[in-house]
Amino acid sequence: MRLVQKLSVAFMIGTSAILAVNGLLRVRREVALFQADRVRDHDLIGRALAASVDAVWRSQGETQAMRLIDAANVGEAKIHIRWVSLAGSRVGGLHVDATELAHLPPDTTMTRIAADDRGEDERFTYAPLRTDDPAGALELSERLDAERAYAHRTIVDTVWTTLALALVTTFLSYLLGSWLVGRPVRALVEKARRMARRDFGGPVTLASRDELAELATEMNATSDALVEADARVAGETAARIAALEQLRHADRLTTVGKLASGVAHELGTPINVVVARAEMIATGEATPDEARDYASIIVESGRKMTRIIRQLLEFARRRGPRKERGDVAAVAAHALDLLRPLAERQRVSLRLNDAGGPYSTSLDAGQIEQALTNLVVNAVQATPDGGEVAVCVTRERAGPPSDRGGSEGEWIAVRISDRGEGIAPEHLPHVFEPFFTTKDIGSGTGLGLSVAYGIASDHGGWIDVVSEPGRGCTFALFLAVDP
Repeated sequence: MRLVQKLSVAFMIGTSAILAVNGLLRVRREVALFQADRVRDHDLIGRALAASVDAVWRSQGETQAMRLIDAANVGEAKIHIRWVSLAGSRVGGLHVDATELAHLPPDTTMTRIAADDRGEDERFTYAPLRTDDPAGALELSERLDAERAYAHRTIVDTVWTTLALALVTTFLSYLLGSWLVGRPVRALVEKARRMARRDFGGPVTLASRDELAELATEMNATSDALVEADARVAGETAARIAALEQLRHADRLTTVGKLASGVAHELGTPINVVVARAEMIATGEATPDEARDYASIIVESGRKMTRIIRQLLEFARRRGPRKERGDVAAVAAHALDLLRPLAERQRVSLRLNDAGGPYSTSLDAGQIEQALTNLVVNAVQATPDGGEVAVCVTRERAGPPSDRGGSEGEWIAVRISDRGEGIAPEHLPHVFEPFFTTKDIGSGTGLGLSVAYGIASDHGGWIDVVSEPGRGCTFALFLAVDP
């Protein structure tokens, strides 16, 4: 039930209750007044007629007095008048105590309501006469039909009046409620729904100057403030994304610097081969058949160098996020190919364990490769000479950490394990903080793990770490499995 309907129903109930109580009191008052009027009429008629009958009785006798009573009965059609005796055995048909009536003071009357011979209630009024022989009184009796009819008519009129007033007031309250409350509230509700849809245009304008108009003004002001806040948030978000991309690009270039020496060493051998074979061809030392073989070797070495340089350039190139369907194991294998020269310089072997997949999901291959590269570089730097870094890709059920929330589900996990010194327990809570590092000055910026964790979060995943001091540690990158 809407607000206007509730107000109308409440107003109708309240008004009907007040009118009903007022009608009941009015009926009682009108009936009481009617009864008082009839009692007064009986009293006036009884005393006046008793005086006249008493005078005629004294002057002209009983016969003329009775004629006077009969004549009064003709004039008063609703009231029946008769003389009753109060003397001894002649007392009969009285509806009051004869002794009490006999001692009633002059010019007074006694009124009672009692059942007549037919069992119907009547009003009886007695006015004693002054004659002592025989002692008597005038009895005025009137049926209560007129009184009942008047009470019934009063009740019916009051009920109809109450119903009419209740209906009129309810109708008026509904019209006024719809005009003064319903329409403004509907406009405010529509404005709130538009705001929920991030549509902050179209201010609410109410012609009234009441509280609803004040609420509309505040909603318009809130809408304007939300427009400004939305624009500010969009700008700050864009700036944050740009800063994050710059940070990731800086970290990528730092990794490229680390890889440069390994790449240079990797390029040294094919360059030497190219130079030696080219000199032999140029000096004529090679026979025509050897020249053709040397040319093939030169072409193959050039392609190898081109492939190495292209991999390095692709890794260093800055580009925006671009998610598409890709295989996590293939991305991990590409990252290990890129890092193998660096690992070989430090006499560390890289091994990829693939349980068979499938490991396909929605990802940005460049960003995931950067995250894995950062994790593997840290593992290589922590591994002593002659050690091994193992990278394992699996599908497993896991639950996100408590700070992220979420239910247990299917995830793709990439674990990078080393056999280095491990991470001290007091440093574990801080390893993903930006610029936190335990390496020597010049050996790291402290951004690698932070950037990797940010990339994992952007893909709906996270990075977990398990470390045993003196026995190495394992970083696990979790990525959601798309249906």
